[in-house]
Amino acid sequence: MATTTKSVDASLWWDPFSLLLTDLENASLSSDLPPNLAKKLKENRGWFVDTVSRFKSPNQKSKEALNSETVKIGDRQLTIQPELKEKALRISSYLALDEVQTYILVERTLKDKNLGADSIVQEYLHVILLQYYMERQCLLKCTRRILMHALYVGTGSKEGQIIREEVLKLISDGLERKSISLLEDLLSSSHPEQMDVDLFTLWAEETLIEDNLVLDILFLAYYESFCTCDGGSWKKLCSLYKGILSGTCNFGKLAISTEAVHYSHHAKIQLLLILIETLDLEILLQMVHDEMPFRNGFSVFTLTDVQEIDALISSFNVFELKDSGPLILAWAVFLCLISSLPGKEENNVLMEIDHVGYVRQAFEVESLNYFLEILQSDILKESDGPVAGYRSVLRTFISAFIASYEINLQMGDSTLNLILDILYKIYRGEESLCIQFWDKESFIDGPIRCLLCNLEGEFPFRTVELVRLLSSLCEGTWPAECVYNFLDKSVGISSLFEIRSDSLVDNVSQIVETHLPVHVPGVEGLLIPSKTRGHVLKMIGGNTALVRWEYTQSGVLVLLLRLGQDLYPDKSEEIFLTLDLLCRMVSFNTDVCFSLMETGSLLHVPETGMTATLEKNVWAVEIICTLVRNLSPNSNSAALMSMGVKILGKLLKCSPSHVSAAALKANIFDLVLETSIRDIGSNSSSSGSWLLSGKLAKMLLIDCEQNDNDHPLAISVLDFTMQLVETGLEDDSLLALIVFSLQYVLVSHEYWKYKVKYVRWKITLKVLEVMKKCILLVAYYERLGDIIQDMLLCDSSIHGTLFRIICTTKQSLENLYVSRLFELMEIEGLQLAIGSVLDILFIMLSKFSKDVSSSLSVFHQAVLSCTTKPVPVVDAVTSLISYFRSPAIQVGAARVLSVLLIMADYLQQYLVGSACLRLDDKQITDLRHSISYILLKQSVCNEDLFVATVNVLTSAAHYQPAFLVDVFGAKESTGVQDSNVDSLKQTAKEAGSQGCKNSSLVDALLHYVDRANDLINNNPRILLNILNLIKALWQGAAQYTQILSVLRSSENFWKQLSNAISLIAGIKDPPLENLTETGGLNLAYKYRCQSTILEIISYEMFLQKKLSHAESLVKHTAESKDRIENAVNIEKSKATKDIVSSWCESSVLGNLIKSYSSCEYDNEKYFRAKVAASLFTVHVMGRLATNDSGTLSISLLQKILVISKKLSCQPAFSELLAQYSQRGYSEGKELKTLILSDLYYQLQGEFEGRKIAPGAFKELHQYLGESKFLQTYHHKYDDDLFATSKDVYLFDLEHLRADMGLDIWDCSEWKASKTIAETMLHCMQDANSMILLSSSKHSALKALISVLTVSEGDSTERKTIGGKIPDRLVLSCIDHICQCFYATVESLAPILDVSEDILCFLAAQAELLLHLMRSAHKSLSLHACTLVLKTSGSGLKVLSDLRQSITEVNTTMELLLMLVLSTLEFTCLNSPLGGVTDMESVEDLAKISNATIVLLPIFCNYITTAEHCTLSLTIMDFILRSFLTPDTWFPIIQTHLELQHVILKLHDKNSFASIPILLKFFLTLARVKGGAVMLLNSGFLTSLRVLFSEYLDGGSSSINGEGSISNSSDKIEKPQHIWGLGLAVVTAMIQSLGDSSICTDIVDNVIPYFFSEKAYMISYYLNAPDFPSDDPDKKRPRAQRTQTSLAALEETEHTLMLMCVLAKHWNSWVKAMKEMDSQLREKSIHLLAFISRGTQHHGESAIRGAPLLCPPTLKEDFDLCKKAPFIKSKNGWFALSPLGCVSKQKFTAVSTALITKDQANTVPTYFSDAIALQIYRITFLILKFLSLQAEGATKRAEEVGFVDLAHFPELPMPEILHGLQDQAIAIVTELCEANKSDRVHSEIKGVCCLLLQIMEMALYLELCVLQICGIRPVLGRVEDFSKDLKLLIRATEGHAFLKASMKSLKHIVSFVYPRLLQSEGFM
Repeated sequence: MATTTKSVDASLWWDPFSLLLTDLENASLSSDLPPNLAKKLKENRGWFVDTVSRFKSPNQKSKEALNSETVKIGDRQLTIQPELKEKALRISSYLALDEVQTYILVERTLKDKNLGADSIVQEYLHVILLQYYMERQCLLKCTRRILMHALYVGTGSKEGQIIREEVLKLISDGLERKSISLLEDLLSSSHPEQMDVDLFTLWAEETLIEDNLVLDILFLAYYESFCTCDGGSWKKLCSLYKGILSGTCNFGKLAISTEAVHYSHHAKIQLLLILIETLDLEILLQMVHDEMPFRNGFSVFTLTDVQEIDALISSFNVFELKDSGPLILAWAVFLCLISSLPGKEENNVLMEIDHVGYVRQAFEVESLNYFLEILQSDILKESDGPVAGYRSVLRTFISAFIASYEINLQMGDSTLNLILDILYKIYRGEESLCIQFWDKESFIDGPIRCLLCNLEGEFPFRTVELVRLLSSLCEGTWPAECVYNFLDKSVGISSLFEIRSDSLVDNVSQIVETHLPVHVPGVEGLLIPSKTRGHVLKMIGGNTALVRWEYTQSGVLVLLLRLGQDLYPDKSEEIFLTLDLLCRMVSFNTDVCFSLMETGSLLHVPETGMTATLEKNVWAVEIICTLVRNLSPNSNSAALMSMGVKILGKLLKCSPSHVSAAALKANIFDLVLETSIRDIGSNSSSSGSWLLSGKLAKMLLIDCEQNDNDHPLAISVLDFTMQLVETGLEDDSLLALIVFSLQYVLVSHEYWKYKVKYVRWKITLKVLEVMKKCILLVAYYERLGDIIQDMLLCDSSIHGTLFRIICTTKQSLENLYVSRLFELMEIEGLQLAIGSVLDILFIMLSKFSKDVSSSLSVFHQAVLSCTTKPVPVVDAVTSLISYFRSPAIQVGAARVLSVLLIMADYLQQYLVGSACLRLDDKQITDLRHSISYILLKQSVCNEDLFVATVNVLTSAAHYQPAFLVDVFGAKESTGVQDSNVDSLKQTAKEAGSQGCKNSSLVDALLHYVDRANDLINNNPRILLNILNLIKALWQGAAQYTQILSVLRSSENFWKQLSNAISLIAGIKDPPLENLTETGGLNLAYKYRCQSTILEIISYEMFLQKKLSHAESLVKHTAESKDRIENAVNIEKSKATKDIVSSWCESSVLGNLIKSYSSCEYDNEKYFRAKVAASLFTVHVMGRLATNDSGTLSISLLQKILVISKKLSCQPAFSELLAQYSQRGYSEGKELKTLILSDLYYQLQGEFEGRKIAPGAFKELHQYLGESKFLQTYHHKYDDDLFATSKDVYLFDLEHLRADMGLDIWDCSEWKASKTIAETMLHCMQDANSMILLSSSKHSALKALISVLTVSEGDSTERKTIGGKIPDRLVLSCIDHICQCFYATVESLAPILDVSEDILCFLAAQAELLLHLMRSAHKSLSLHACTLVLKTSGSGLKVLSDLRQSITEVNTTMELLLMLVLSTLEFTCLNSPLGGVTDMESVEDLAKISNATIVLLPIFCNYITTAEHCTLSLTIMDFILRSFLTPDTWFPIIQTHLELQHVILKLHDKNSFASIPILLKFFLTLARVKGGAVMLLNSGFLTSLRVLFSEYLDGGSSSINGEGSISNSSDKIEKPQHIWGLGLAVVTAMIQSLGDSSICTDIVDNVIPYFFSEKAYMISYYLNAPDFPSDDPDKKRPRAQRTQTSLAALEETEHTLMLMCVLAKHWNSWVKAMKEMDSQLREKSIHLLAFISRGTQHHGESAIRGAPLLCPPTLKEDFDLCKKAPFIKSKNGWFALSPLGCVSKQKFTAVSTALITKDQANTVPTYFSDAIALQIYRITFLILKFLSLQAEGATKRAEEVGFVDLAHFPELPMPEILHGLQDQAIAIVTELCEANKSDRVHSEIKGVCCLLLQIMEMALYLELCVLQICGIRPVLGRVEDFSKDLKLLIRATEGHAFLKASMKSLKHIVSFVYPRLLQSEGFM
């Protein structure tokens, strides 16, 4: 079926005026409209002119249009829903509204209802009716707001051009005419017939409200003269007014409720004031002032108009229409002014009108009282209209009335007082009128100023009237100053004086002179001096006259004196008014406060005859304190106390120390303290410790019940309490006041009776403000803090009050708006209170929750309880987040919910089940919709709400995953995954209310990610909070897999994150000096955004790595479908790898590294801040020396006094005192001030760059710098910039500024000192900006390091996660980082007190440098290594001086030590294999050596600290072995190394791991003769014995009689390293000492020790394993064989080395060993036999079993297993060792001896080659030992002349030696043939030489055996050997490095096989 469409008039459509009104109200009145808003006004101009008349009546066309499917309204189109159409047709008749407009209204209202704004209302008709009138009233308010905006900007401003043009256009389009017409319609309107009673009441009230709004529009149009009211309009309005008064229109019938009566009365007053305003009395006054004739005037009324209006006015029957009196009186004033104009005789018509008669009529009905009633009523107070304009009209009328009828003091008191009352009400509270009054150019106020001067002339005789009028005229800063000056500069004093003949000087001019002092009225002791003349003002009776004396005295002083001398202050109106005047003046103007404090010093005692001594600064305070203290409890006294306390509060800011002392001394509140602070422990309850006399509590109740003044006593007392808290005062009285405020006022004030009900909420807000202030400052109190905190956490009555306020729901608050029982001010008060309590809860939970000890406090239990009434706190704050009427409540609720989520996590151990964090489905749904709406709409209009809401999600993500999953909509997860990620890229209108509901929170996050490039530049704070949330999701990836899946699947997610960094990576930051505070903060936010993005990338890369690993583990068992899905997921996550790869290929990564690595921390800025603080401190000390504490808080004052006292006690200060006294610079009393002055100028020079010379002033400067004055104002930065990082501490400038009272220094004598304080604050702000920026950059640097670390993966992995950094880029970055690092270190050098921040940054720089060095270790140049070494050395040198004072330096030191070690290792790794040949490399190596020389003393120093001993020793050992010769390094070591201290570390049981490193270092040292001597002299041998006894005790029990390990090698694993290294050191010492006597002593000492006491260890390491056999019966014993390790083989080597070295000392050896050497030879020969059986040639079948099981055991072993073999031989042990080098994990207890074919073909590795090489080293040492034994026996035989075969040492059998010879020949032949090139690897050379030496010694021993035994070589052996030797000789030809070895070998062969070489032709 085709769609039917009908069109209607386009004017029926309207956009919601509520939104437009909000925009208008948010627009600044001081500037013009923004372009978009100006455009909206033009689009709606027709509505503004026609106003509500554009809402049409029902008509048939519109009704028929609703029958179609769509209705077209201009360019808009409505889709008609049948159910809404029916509602619209029904409601149309109720509203008398067009059907189409009604449909629009219904659709909008129900849509808003679905969003929750009015969901609590069940009756939709009521809701829609309210919505309709809201639209009408918002339209009228828009028009009114436009007029008020134009009125505010004025006509002389260029700013308001657009708004003025708009207003003039509205006027020209007929706004005035149509408004009057609308008013007539409204006044004559009648309600729809079918409307019931309830709706009729609503209709009547809303209609009257519209009357008020239309009248406001008319008034504004006339008041600002946008249009003029001619005679016709005036008469029309006057007729309407008459109709209202007479009841001829329906207007009076609408007043059917209290509200309606109020609105109707308001409308009458509005119309009256419009009529008075349009009489243009202001113009007439100007005409009178300028003496301008009526005919030349500017009045819009003609004479005819005047006549007609007069006729209309005369028709009013004033006695029947009493309310017409004010209009008649205004008309009389108009006529009187006209008649007083020049040329009035020409206008007979005007002369004939009896204006006096009108006045008489008006006075008969008390018309002036009517004006007073208007001002006294709440109509003007509560109106949101142009109240100032209405008051201005009344002011103009009264001024004209005074001018017209010459009102003066001679009139009757009643009329004068009535006029004064009216003036009092007009001016009071209206600053603009007060400013006009004191402006001498204002002619309108001229008559009133004359009246004021008349009153001043009779002061102080007539005080009440003057003070009352002045009190009203001091509204505002400048008016208050004018009033004070008016009083203070009074030119005379009036008093009663009895005139005598001798006192009359001039009878004509009435001048008198007194011959005796005259008492000033009301001031006892204040006298007018004799011979003073005066002027008679008036005669009172008889000879008594009122005289104005020519005696100048401050009127303020007189008032204070009268104030202090009144015996009955509570019954005196003058006292009340005086306090009111003083209170208002000090409230509006701080200058007046200081002037009032100085008042006492202005009184000249000798002149007045007063005997009291008046102390400066406290006299006025004492008067007020005494007055307050002596008041009796009644309503008047309560009002007086309120004003007095308020005055004291204002004066307290001017001089906290003086005023607080005076107030506490006077005990103004009659406080009684039972328990002193000193007697209260920190855990004692505060309740019951304090008592206040019932006076204060009683007066509070009286004041609330009986008074309605502007200063409620409770507010004043609470304000005073809060101000005392701010001063930092710690006193019992203050504590009592705090307890009274919180435990009495807060808890009970809601139950008090109030005369003015809104005062209740004022008190609530104020006492909550006191509570908030106490919480914020509790940390700054030393004594009061714990008591206040205890009270806040433990007093359930306080908690109950707080919960009664906030434990409500959004629905309950919405109900208040539709309830007739609550007024708007009450609702607003409740909302403000809720917001305040939420702030308090947030602060308390944030500050007090982490200090929970053994149990939860009462407060925490209540907050988390599900039974808290009326609703649980969690439910309340969750609901209040959706309360969109008050963004402040939403922000507070979101913050509280965030901290509750966190608190519930770390307090869960204390929660027993009462915690209430689970919400039902409806609560979760509402919260989800609200958060979605906030994320979509609030980031621009309310940033704080947006941030607080995102933080809720972030907190939940970190601490409450289940809560977050619920909020994100786990049940809707499918929808979330399938949702379009671009759904939020709609227009604002499309993403409106319903759109929010349908879109997911994940989409909202993606929306901001898509805007990342824009946000990071324009609003980085918004982006940072979004990124923190996303990071939290990645951190908890396991719980948020579905959410992360949607984020990953977004097409642009990774791209946008990457672009946010890459697009700004190359942009250079502006200098910090050029940035504003906001600019610096935004820059810090930018870096934090980059940091968070990098962290997200690193988390994703880490997850990818784990997923890849997991996939590899399950790929053989998982189903194919699962494998495919996993592969897809991993494929998608490669985006981060691509990002890092692209950064590596482009310049992005290099720019990031270079940007992040430059440290922004400038110590000079911090130093300047400290100097500026010292400068300020010394300046304040100088002022305090003159007893001038200024506005300094008590806490700050005490701090400076303490510093001053300590400074005075410094020896340097005493020295200066002596010098100044000796030189006679000043007298003793002024010396201190003089020294402080000189110190100040010295510090000023230091601040300006001129250093203080060494001496006393320098010492004082250093003391001030170390006094920690600034540290007292350090506070933790708790904004969202570092919400997820380490704590950052800044200077609390706000607190310091408050403590100084700097804002009011311009008003005090400290004005000249303000520059000093501001300079200090500026320096501290610079330091803050620097710290924020450097901390943000540090976080970015750490995040970048994480990305690089994860992207490059493990060094052992075959491939990395991301791209490898190009070597060229690495080398460039290393150079840059070194420069940055060096710059950072240089800034540290001159400063001892280093900040933790710069140390952390230094550590990060070192960490990045270390990472880059490792990344490019294979391609590092020697130049780069040299640079890094020098850089690291500079850092270590500076840090070594700081480690005693800064604990954070250890981390940086450790990184630098690792960097040095890695650099040295890389240097060795990259050194040329064949030695250095080019000159450049030689120079670079020399530079490295020189750099290491510089480092040695530093490392000697570092060894003494436990944290760095191990690393330092390792580095030193590496340097000594690899880079320096002993001649170079030994003198340095000898000078700087505390060797004995290092040796003692051998016995440190806490550092067992460092013992091998220590021994290695001792080994290097022992290889030098001087080092050996040092070790010997330092007791090394003794320490080694102790070490062996500690770690080898019981070792024999682990080794059985056979010398094998009993159970496991683990028991002997630790001693293995110690044993071998210890032996190596002893060996090296003996070798270094040579044949000296010292060496002999050592040998004689160690041989018995090792071969007797530790014989079991020697035996163990010489024990030979069993060799596998081909006999199947022997398989089981082989299975039981013990395995060995590379470390054990090295221990064997060290054992044999010691044996060889000792055996060289033959005499000592024989003497000590006796028969023990036979056992050693036997074990050695057995081990040699085992090794000799390892003969296997390439191509031979493998042995059935592995001859030696030597699996990798240490990490280093496993690393070697991953490397390729370096020898690559297939003979001997190089072929056998791979069989036994399989990892432990691959063996079982039984299968270790069984080798399969696959295992027999095990691939050789570096580790297997190392095992084989180690075996051959052992072989060499055994052969050497046996050769030494044979050599010794031979020498002995030569000495005795025969061979003693019985005692000849055992030698190996020829077969053993043949096996070794065969292995050596085979391996060397193979290696030489495989390496024919000239360039042979050094390791292969070493193996060849070693094996040839083994072969040579084997031949030597064979020769010994043959000769001793008298046998000849076997023929078969000769043939085999001949063949192998021939191959060997041929293979070695061309290898020059073997020439010497082969020559020596041939020589020994010639002895063993004499004719072999000759026969083969090799000789």
